Amino acid sequence: MFGYVKPDSGELRVKDYDFYRATYCGICREMGRVTGNASRVTLSYDAVFLALVRMLFIGEEEFSSRMRRCAVHPMKKRNMLNKNAAITYTARVFALLSYHKMRDDLADEGVTARVATLPLRPILSGARRRAGYEALDRLMAEKLSEISEMERAGLSRVDPPASAFGDLLGAVFAEGLPEREARVTREIGYRLGKFIYAADAAEDYEKDAAKGRYNPYVLSYGGKPLSKENRETIHTALLLEASRMASAVELLPFENRRILENLIKNITYRGLVRRIAFLTDEEHDAKSHVSEERNPEA
Repeated sequence: MFGYVKPDSGELRVKDYDFYRATYCGICREMGRVTGNASRVTLSYDAVFLALVRMLFIGEEEFSSRMRRCAVHPMKKRNMLNKNAAITYTARVFALLSYHKMRDDLADEGVTARVATLPLRPILSGARRRAGYEALDRLMAEKLSEISEMERAGLSRVDPPASAFGDLLGAVFAEGLPEREARVTREIGYRLGKFIYAADAAEDYEKDAAKGRYNPYVLSYGGKPLSKENRETIHTALLLEASRMASAVELLPFENRRILENLIKNITYRGLVRRIAFLTDEEHDAKSHVSEERNPEA
């Protein structure tokens, strides 16, 4: 369910993209420190958005960075944010999310996929133990269990499981923040979670229909090729969630933190919309869609 929260990098200023990349590298380095080097292989773009939002609630003096080499790219130094409260929180919580995503994938996939995940299981189990945040850990397990029950029941409406995933991400974004800030960030996480679940179901429509796997849209539309009207209906619903998320984003305390504001709003207003373009592009269906974003790992 990850991989949807990316910027429209072509619309970013160079210094904004450099900060985005430094944040990614900073989270990766911090995951190595707090949840184990091997856990870093699970890092994705989604973690950066969480860190950017959480950085609005710490002092700018904590935004220092340093040129460093890393094991993945040893030949050239990269600019990496130094650890701060937001980076460390994101590193720990993303390890939890990765563990529960693996458990969720194991339940959804066949024997071949289960065998393929064998090397990851001890790595992510260890990362989970080191991550802490036991209450969030339990909530993730509970919400994903709720979603699994809905899927086993063959629920044809996308909103209930999407809402459960929204509750999960809402808690992740709001954890430990004062009441007002928690209310705003919980709404951002909730709307983002609903968007991710529904977008993932839309993108996997043809694959799930062919393999007979659960997908609320397959149940709603009978597994037949989606018509233009079907695609537009799904696209409109996803845009509505993105719009509601944007309303909450506008309540964030950006003040004069222009780089954070530029990145968060770019992802919200442009990145999410680009990510679901396959629904309205006749040349790309849910099976063949490939993102054209630049990879911060490259």
